[in-house]
Amino acid sequence: MAAVLFLSLMTGLFNFRPQTAHASTTEQTRFLQLYAQLKDPANGYFSAEGVPYHAVETLMSEAPDYGHMTTSEAYSYWMWLEVLYGYHTGDWTKLESAWDNMEKYIIPINEGDGKEEQPTMSYYNPNSPATYAAEHAQPDQYPSQLGGQYTAGKDPLDAELKATYGNNQTYLMHWLVDVDNWYGFGNLLNPTHTAAYVNTFQRGEQESVWEAVPHPSQDDKTFGKANEGFMSLFTKEANVPSAQWRYTNATDADARAVQAMYWAKELGYNNTVYLNKAKKMGDFLRYGMYDKYFQKVGSAATDGTPDAGTGKDSNQYLLAWYTAWGGGLGATGNWAWRIGASHAHQGYQNVVAAYALSDSDGGLIPSSATAGQDWENSLKRQLEFYTWLQSSEGAIAGGATNSYQGAYKAYPAGTSTFYGMAYDEAPVYHDPPSNNWFGMQAWSVERVAELYYILASNGDTTSENFQMAKQVIENWVDWSKDYAFANKRPVTDAEGYYLNSQGNRILGGANPQVATVSAPGEFWIPGNVEWTGQPNTWNGFSGSAANSNLKAVTKSPSQDTGVLGSYIKALTFYAAGTKAEHGSYSTLGGEAQVLAKSLLDTAWGYNDGIGIATTESRADYSRYFTKEVYFPSGWTGTFGQGNTIPGTSTVPSDPAKGGNGVYASYTDIRPNIVNDSKWQYLLDKYNTSFNKVTKTWDNGAPEFTYHRFWSQVDMATAYAEYDRLINSSVPTEPVAPKAPSKPSTVAGNQVVDLSWNNVTGATSYTVKRAATTGGPYSDVAVVTQATYSDTSVVNGTDYYYVVSASNVVGESPNSPEVHAKPMDVPIPAQGDLVVKYRTSDTNPGDNQFRPQLQIVNNGDTAVALSDVKLRYYYTIDGDKPQQFNVDYANIGGSNIQGTFVKVDPAKTGADYYLEISFGAGAGSLAPGANTGDIQIRVNKTDWSNYNEVGDYSYDPTKTSYTEWNHVPLYLNGALAWGLEP
Repeated sequence: MAAVLFLSLMTGLFNFRPQTAHASTTEQTRFLQLYAQLKDPANGYFSAEGVPYHAVETLMSEAPDYGHMTTSEAYSYWMWLEVLYGYHTGDWTKLESAWDNMEKYIIPINEGDGKEEQPTMSYYNPNSPATYAAEHAQPDQYPSQLGGQYTAGKDPLDAELKATYGNNQTYLMHWLVDVDNWYGFGNLLNPTHTAAYVNTFQRGEQESVWEAVPHPSQDDKTFGKANEGFMSLFTKEANVPSAQWRYTNATDADARAVQAMYWAKELGYNNTVYLNKAKKMGDFLRYGMYDKYFQKVGSAATDGTPDAGTGKDSNQYLLAWYTAWGGGLGATGNWAWRIGASHAHQGYQNVVAAYALSDSDGGLIPSSATAGQDWENSLKRQLEFYTWLQSSEGAIAGGATNSYQGAYKAYPAGTSTFYGMAYDEAPVYHDPPSNNWFGMQAWSVERVAELYYILASNGDTTSENFQMAKQVIENWVDWSKDYAFANKRPVTDAEGYYLNSQGNRILGGANPQVATVSAPGEFWIPGNVEWTGQPNTWNGFSGSAANSNLKAVTKSPSQDTGVLGSYIKALTFYAAGTKAEHGSYSTLGGEAQVLAKSLLDTAWGYNDGIGIATTESRADYSRYFTKEVYFPSGWTGTFGQGNTIPGTSTVPSDPAKGGNGVYASYTDIRPNIVNDSKWQYLLDKYNTSFNKVTKTWDNGAPEFTYHRFWSQVDMATAYAEYDRLINSSVPTEPVAPKAPSKPSTVAGNQVVDLSWNNVTGATSYTVKRAATTGGPYSDVAVVTQATYSDTSVVNGTDYYYVVSASNVVGESPNSPEVHAKPMDVPIPAQGDLVVKYRTSDTNPGDNQFRPQLQIVNNGDTAVALSDVKLRYYYTIDGDKPQQFNVDYANIGGSNIQGTFVKVDPAKTGADYYLEISFGAGAGSLAPGANTGDIQIRVNKTDWSNYNEVGDYSYDPTKTSYTEWNHVPLYLNGALAWGLEP
């Protein structure tokens, strides 16, 4: 396939962002071209609401059963795309717009429009998170009885998250959205949105996309069975099911979004508003570490009876397949629930996110008290998990479960265990087995390669975490490269087994010699992996040995472009990591770099103007026409497309699968699919080629070319990362830097402090100042860092600043203009008592504010807290009665009182202050001691909004405890520390 230059697209991109002007390498050019193709409206990757589709094409059935669905996976890839666009162009606004869209359409929160999408989460009882229902081997065995066989354990995170954020509304993505409302269910809780929350898989590990029943996530029983909705397909209870909302998170997607924001921060992005959103997402993502019903890890192993968890003992410290939460709708909907998941798959682990959320160098430690430690534990546990699951060849096996067969059954004798969890070759789904697809290898281990590079670049080459990361990625690259080819085609037999030069099947082992034939312009990577045996029971890294009994057979060469992108990034990060560790590429690192470059070059030949795509043979599409979607006997209802389901053309179910009902087909459920432009082609191919006796396609399976959004992003970012990590060390034609972005100022007494984002390739920055907006500007200073303090200013004078970046080639355009007015600042009172402040409240326009405070005694005598008062100054934004709440306090909430005082006349940033005082029960503050957390929440009684922007005591940038003199402290009625407005 000939390469396409896309000159018109590139011209359009550069007209849009003229300062990008020229890309200095082939890989950067290709990244920007793919970016332009993804953003070109004519190519159809985004909906009218700006939501990324799963694919440009619509007739497809995989995880989403229609191409114009979207997934949390797609959104997380979008973040990654915009991070690297920001790095390569200096324009970070696209990243922020993408996050805003994610928050609006796939994170089910009130995003400021007044629509509550988790309307009853406040009723959640963490001491009784959910009612147990067993998982079953076949969809035919559903609905599953809701009952009290096992009492759920306690949720240890809820109180902590409420204390941090003021509520427990989960800040995670729901995994599946019907972007154009193709199903027809609509968005019940936010009808202004076309995109609607939906779900599919609900009936055990065997339920494939061909056997699932799509249903609304906000189910008021308008659709489905009369007075039952869709709930009665999945769970069975004594009473009629209640109207309810329910969401499910795919942990790997949210972790990927956090991973992307980590790289944004590393590559020069510094907007704390969005970095704090990533921290918050990571905070709530911890629910994905917990057992489904908060049962103690490993407690059911011997007798099949789990013990209810009482705290962190139900934490697996691995990213399980999902977490889910929901609650009631309507007048009687005063309830809510939450579950984790008991099954952990290697493909969902994300060591980069765990590092970012736990290490100070990672820079994204969440605000909750135990979050950093949880993620630190998880980082090590994930690396141990990979090490435990690595086969003797180097591939990574499936995972582990804390609920054997989904029902907490006792483990069979001889089952290998990992911290009490049972080995599971194919956790979560079996049709097809979840760890056969090579994509699960490439997606996941690419993140291990990133961590190896990060740690080596930071000089950490001796820690146990580094040793595990290096061992895993080195063995994996050594295995996978033997089955990956550019400009050659591997020789296989009819069943997909690789053959050696003697024509014998390669059934594993080290350093196989795959026979190949010349195939210029082609690339081939593994498609599937088959498994035998199990790993050794885990006893820690120091006591671990190679898994000689765990074998991987690599099969079915593939041209999956999305997997190719992840695979190239794994090779690239590994190669760069070896150079960071040793100063030059290791032998294997050099081989990885060369293979990555060859694969990138051959992949470009498959660019058809819409993206990089190959033709796929879809033998599984015969299942569009088979009857295999199970409905219990007597169940009938209405689908969103107006049809009655299961309909009249059903067949009896198979009694051997444990059910009593009927089977319908994909088209019986979703009749609108027959209107698809590709349907007639598929139907004709089925009628002329599919042999219903042998179940084979006698005249060839149908073929499709798909442009999946995530796949295109994986390829685009592969070019970008190769350019960043490999080309950055190769001499290239230098170019002038881009304009600095996100300049900001902080004015003080005879000083203005400036900062801006780092610019790639810049060696210096010129700070320019004017007396009027728009200039003319005069040079003030030339600096090498992205900060400057201008002390040649006069208080009370307006100043306007821009910054340019320079290198040996030339100077960039100016940054956007920023303004500052230095003022004579009163000297704060200084004393032995100090107030520290932080906030998790980065939404200044909601209906409450939540300062978190500590008092520190730096003196040498104890102080009675009853003699102390604090003042928090703010604007009320509509004078209404207010309520004072203490969400959490180490010294006891009952010992803290709050009084609202009107400031008259009002001052800048303050027309009220909250006076916080302490009762005798708070005791004394000893020398060197602090009060611990005092977490305050204030709202108006009518729950109208505040506007905290500009409030004197509010600072959204202070997300960790920092001395803050804008919350003054009074001792025995006299100002003892801080500054009044």
